[in-house]
Amino acid sequence: MDIARKNYEGIPRTGSPHFHAVRAGNLLFLAGATAKMTPAENGTMGEQTRVILERMKKIMESEGGSLSDIVKITSYVTDLSPEAKSETQKVRMEFFGDNLPASTRVEVAGLDGPNLLIEIDGIAVIS
Repeated sequence: MDIARKNYEGIPRTGSPHFHAVRAGNLLFLAGATAKMTPAENGTMGEQTRVILERMKKIMESEGGSLSDIVKITSYVTDLSPEAKSETQKVRMEFFGDNLPASTRVEVAGLDGPNLLIEIDGIAVIS
């Protein structure tokens, strides 16, 4: 099986030693993404979620897929309050609609930046 490690044009590299995604056959593993290096880095959890899902959408389209091909996501958040959860759920529904992936939400003490509130990684199956 061929394994391709990829970075994508238009998505900033954070400086940490990883690729945006790794494709193994029809599986695509999306590295944890944040809103780092965007104005949303200083915004709400909902605004940061939007940046992350826009980046994931770009990666999926570059691979010939769409967000509906994402089968699993994990969200790492610094706030599990109902308000923060509601913000992210609204954005997720906007991007995924009825094609919601299986998901896990985990609270963490911090992320790779003082104002980052959420990081999301994912697994996709691309036909």
